[in-house]
Amino acid sequence: MIMLSRLKTYLWVALAVGAFYFLLSHHIVFTSFQDFDLLKKEELTLKYTFFSLKQASPESALRIDPLRDAGLGELMVERGMLSQERLNEIVRRIDLQ
Repeated sequence: MIMLSRLKTYLWVALAVGAFYFLLSHHIVFTSFQDFDLLKKEELTLKYTFFSLKQASPESALRIDPLRDAGLGELMVERGMLSQERLNEIVRRIDLQ
């Protein structure tokens, strides 16, 4: 009986560690209240783990280097929020600053 409770404890600890690692390694980008996408982070960090595109303009969102490096621009094009030409224009303007 004691062994079973110890195994349950190990299972819960493993689940907590796995969930924390998932949050460290992914951006969760919300496009609406119930719709989100996952982008793989370049490095393990909690910065910009949760990000809402409804609260930011495309240009201000793309100014955030970790999100842009993870592929936020391509996601915005896939979602129809930007055209490829508009994305290239915004990225070019950001890179010049």
